[in-house]
Amino acid sequence: MALTYFLAQSRSPDMVLRARIYDGLQALALHDAELTRDVLLARSGLLTNYDSLAQTEQKLRDTIVSLQRESASISGAAAREIGPRVDALTKAVQDKLVLVEYFKSDNALLRNSSTYFTHTGQMLDDGLRAGGPAPATEIAALSQAMLRLLQSPDATGDTEVRRALDRLSRVPALSADGAALVTHGHLIVEMLPRVDDLLQQIATAPIPARADALEDAVRRHSNRFEARAQVFRILLYLAAVVLMAYVIHQFRRLRVSARALRRANVSLEHEITERRQTASALLISEERFRAITESANDAIVSVNVQGHIVSWNAKAETIFGYHADEILGRSFICLLPPRRHPWDEKRLGARLAAHAARQAGRTMELAARRKDGSEFPLEISLSTWSATDGHHVTGMIRDLTARKQLEETTRQQELQLIQANKMTALGTLVSGVAHEINSPTQLLLMNASILGDAWSDAVKILDQHRREEGEWSLAGLRYSEMRATIPALLQEVHEGARRIERIVADLKHFARPPTYARTAFALNEAVERALRLLAHAVQTRTHRFEVALAADVPMIDGDPQLAEQIVVNLVMNALEALPDPERGVCVTTAFDRKERTVVLEVRDEGVGIPAEHLGRMCDPFFTTKAQTGGTGLGLAITSSLVRAHGGRLAFSSEPRRGTRAMVTIPASGAGDVPADHVATAVGAKEPVGCS
Repeated sequence: MALTYFLAQSRSPDMVLRARIYDGLQALALHDAELTRDVLLARSGLLTNYDSLAQTEQKLRDTIVSLQRESASISGAAAREIGPRVDALTKAVQDKLVLVEYFKSDNALLRNSSTYFTHTGQMLDDGLRAGGPAPATEIAALSQAMLRLLQSPDATGDTEVRRALDRLSRVPALSADGAALVTHGHLIVEMLPRVDDLLQQIATAPIPARADALEDAVRRHSNRFEARAQVFRILLYLAAVVLMAYVIHQFRRLRVSARALRRANVSLEHEITERRQTASALLISEERFRAITESANDAIVSVNVQGHIVSWNAKAETIFGYHADEILGRSFICLLPPRRHPWDEKRLGARLAAHAARQAGRTMELAARRKDGSEFPLEISLSTWSATDGHHVTGMIRDLTARKQLEETTRQQELQLIQANKMTALGTLVSGVAHEINSPTQLLLMNASILGDAWSDAVKILDQHRREEGEWSLAGLRYSEMRATIPALLQEVHEGARRIERIVADLKHFARPPTYARTAFALNEAVERALRLLAHAVQTRTHRFEVALAADVPMIDGDPQLAEQIVVNLVMNALEALPDPERGVCVTTAFDRKERTVVLEVRDEGVGIPAEHLGRMCDPFFTTKAQTGGTGLGLAITSSLVRAHGGRLAFSSEPRRGTRAMVTIPASGAGDVPADHVATAVGAKEPVGCS
C-alpha cells in the first residue's frame, strides 16, 4: 500500500495539463494577433469583407472555452491561483471582441459614407460646373479637405472640413444630392475619430499581459507540484529498498521450510501411490456403472433421505426434459403433479424408502410431470441401497405415454370398425327396405291411374244428376267443390307415388355396390339424384339451401354412383357443420374452359375447421364428431373417390364463418389431372388441394 501511495504521488499528471494550457495560450496569442491584423486591414480598406474577422473571433472564443475547461479540472490552491487569471483573460478577450463588433459597425458606416461622399462629390462637381463657379468651387474645396482629413486625421483637418461643409450648406438652392453630401460629410467627421479610438483600444487590449500572467501562474503551480513529486520519488526508492531486504529475508526462511517439506513429501508419495491405486479401481467401477446407467432404455433416478435427486441418467433427461445440471440437488417433488405436492417434503426420502421396501420387485403406475408442466403416465420400480452418506432410493422409470396412446388408438379404431360394420349392415337393410317400398308404390300408381279414369267416366253422370236434381253433397262437401278437388287429389296421390318411386330408385342406385366402370355421365344429374336423397336432411337442418347448376357443364368420365356418394358426403358434412337453421348451404357446378375441368363446390356458413385439425381432415378414422356417431371415414372415402375420377379435392375455411369444399374433375376427353397431396388452409382466399 505504501509503494502504491508513493508511486501515485510521485507522478506528475499536471504536466499534461500544463502542456495543454501552454498550447491554448499560444493559440490564443496567434488568434489575437490575427484579429488585430484583420482589424488594421479593415481600417485601411484592404479587407473586402468581415468573414475572416468572424472566423478569427470564433477561434478566439473556442480557445478561451478550452482554457476555461482545462482550468475547471484544477482544484485546491492551484485553482484559487489560476482561476482568477483565466477569468481575467476571458474578460479581456470578451472586451476586445465587443470592441471589434463596435469597430465593424462603425467602420462599415464610415466606409459607406466615404464611398458615397467621393462618388456623389465627383458627380456634383461635374454637374455644377455648368451652373457657375461658386458651387463647384465649394465642392472641390470640401473634397480636398476631406481627402487630407482621411489621409492624416488631425484637429486642423477636422476644422477645415467642418468649415467647408458649413459653406456648402449655405449655398442657395442646393440640390438634394448636395444636402446628402453635406450630411455624409458631417457623419465622416463624427465617425472618423471614434473609429480610430476603437482601433487604438483594440490594438492595446491587455490580452498578451493577461496571457503572460496566466502562463506564469501555471508554471509556478507546476514547479511546486514537481518538487513535491520528487520528494515522493525518493520515498518510493527507500521503500523499495526496504521491501527488497524483506524479500531476501523471507527467501532464506523459505529455503529452510523447503528442506522440511521435501522430507515430508517423500513420505506422502508412498501414501499417494496407494490412494491413487484405490481411486483408479473406484473410477473404473464408477465408469462401468455410468456406462450401464447412461445406455439403459429406462430412466434411472436416485434420491437421498432428504428427498433430493442425486443421480440422473440420459434417458431421464429425455423423458422429463431436465438436464442433469439443473435437476441434481432439487427435490423429487418437482417431478410430481401439483396435486401430490402436499406431501411432507422433509419426510419424502424416508417415505420413498419405506415404500420401496414394501414394493420391492414389483412395478407400479403413477402420473408425473415434465419440465414444460405437462403430465404423463409412467411405470416405476423402486429399490434401496446404502452408502457412507446414508440410505438412497433408486427408481427404474419407463414412460407409458406411447403405450397408452396406442391402447387408446386401438380402442378407438375398434369402435370405429364396429361403427363402419353397422353402417355396412344399415346399407344392406336400406336396400331391402327400398325393395319392399317399391311394391305398394307401384300399387298406388296403378290405383291412382284407374281412379282417375273412373272419375272421368263418372263425372258425366254426376253432372247430369246435378242439372236434374240440383246441388248435392259428396263426402260432406258440395259437389261443385268436389268436382274440381277430386282430380287434384288424385293428381297429388299420383305425384306423391312417383316421388316415392324416384326416391326408392335413387336410394337403390346409391346403395348398389360400385362397379368402378368408367363411363361418360352428366355431373348435374348425379348432383340432382344425391340432393333428392338428402331432401329430408336439408329441410330439417337449414332454411337456406341454394343449388346453382351451370347449363354448360360437359360430361365427365367415371362412375355416376360414386359421384353421387361424393355429393352426399360433402353436403352432409356441410349440413352437420351448421350451428342453426338460419345458416345456409350452397351447392354449385361450373365448367372451367381454360383448364377443361368440371367444378363442384359445396359452401357452408358453419363453424369452420379448427386449425389443429386441418392437417388430418382426410385421415381415415379421424373425426371431430365421435359423440354424434361420426366414423372418420367420410372425407377419407370422398378423397379416394375423387382420386378415382382423376380429380382433386380442396378445402378452404375461416373459423366461425364457414368452409368451402371444391371438387375439380377433368371433362370427358380432357385427360387425367394428377392429384395433389392433402393440404388445407384457414382463411385462405383460394382452396388448397386435398387428394
